[in-house]
Amino acid sequence: MKDPDNIQSGFDRSLQAGQTPALLVIDFQRGFTEPALSPLASDCDKEVLSTARFIEAFRGHGPIIFTVNGYAPNLSDMGRWGEKCSSLETLVRGTPTCELDPRLGYSENEDIVLYKNQASAFFGTSLSALLAQAKCDTLFVAGCTTSGCVRASAVDAMAHGYPPFVIRDCVADRTAAQHESNLIDIHSKYGEVITLSEATSVISALGA
Repeated sequence: MKDPDNIQSGFDRSLQAGQTPALLVIDFQRGFTEPALSPLASDCDKEVLSTARFIEAFRGHGPIIFTVNGYAPNLSDMGRWGEKCSSLETLVRGTPTCELDPRLGYSENEDIVLYKNQASAFFGTSLSALLAQAKCDTLFVAGCTTSGCVRASAVDAMAHGYPPFVIRDCVADRTAAQHESNLIDIHSKYGEVITLSEATSVISALGA
C-alpha cells in the first residue's frame, strides 16, 4: 500500500512490468544467512527458501545475477564503510562468509556472480552494463538487507533506468521495523514491492 503522505506529495503512480526481466539476488551469502558465521547474519531461512523457489520459476526468462559483498584479506578495498561497521571485517573473499547460500540453487553454468564492496549492487560493478546487454526493462530484486543493500540497489536501479520490483517474501532484515519501513519507502518512491505470488504470475504470463 502506498503511504498516504507520499501520495499527497505526488508519489502516486505505479510501475508496470515489461517483457525482458532480470533477477538480482543481493548478498544471500552465508555471512548474512548463517548467524554462527557473522554478526551481520539474521534468521532469514524463510526468505532464502522463497528466493530459491522464485529462482526456479524464473530460470530461462532472463539473467540471474547474484551479488556477494566481500573484501580482500587485508581489507584494502573496503573504503571508509568499515569505520562505521566493524562486522564487515568478517566478509573476506575466499572464506565461508562469502559463499552463496547453497539452498539458492545457483548454477555455475548459467548464472552470474558479481562481487561488490559497498551497499549498492551497481557501485563499482558491471551490473548496469549486464542489464543493458540483456535489454532489461524489469528488475526483480531479492536478498538482504532490506534497509541496506536492497534499498541502495533499488534506488540505483531506478536511477539507471531499470525499474525495480522488490519481492516482499524474498527480502530480509535484522529487525522487523527496519524491514517494513524501508519496504514502504521503496514502494512509495523508487519501485514496486510485490509478493512472491505476484512475481511468479508475471513470469508465468511471459511463458504463456
